[in-house]
Amino acid sequence: MIRNKFLLFCFVIATTFSLNAQNVTNDKAWGLLLTDFDFRYIYSQKYDAVLPKPKFGKKLRKLNGQTITIQGFFLPLDLTGGVFILSYNPMISCFFCGVGGPQTIIELNVLPKHIKKFERLRTDNFFEVRGELRLNKNITEHLMYILDEVEFVRLIS
Repeated sequence: MIRNKFLLFCFVIATTFSLNAQNVTNDKAWGLLLTDFDFRYIYSQKYDAVLPKPKFGKKLRKLNGQTITIQGFFLPLDLTGGVFILSYNPMISCFFCGVGGPQTIIELNVLPKHIKKFERLRTDNFFEVRGELRLNKNITEHLMYILDEVEFVRLIS
């Protein structure tokens, strides 16, 4: 009897931890990325310009360091094909073209074994990735959202 109660207790604890460790899915991730932040504008001596500095909300800060699975449009950022961006919008209405804001794009740090899959993508391919979210509020040379250890999940269209 004690053994059965112990096994039941272990099952409940294991189930609770596994539910808390589940991947954050596309809709929840974009919902927070697009809304749970604010900007302060600060002067940068390095760039001699006023730059936006994000202030992340409480719910979004909880996602920092968590694995998320997210879908978006592929945007190659440089001619060498080494910098990849996932965008909420297609190229014609992306942040770089003046529509939306910096919260609509995510910098991707792709795992080496997945690089070839990203090199085959074309602008505006709609695809899904999984990686660890990192919120960036201090390094102006990078985007405010960075996905590390990115794995290619699937091409959608």
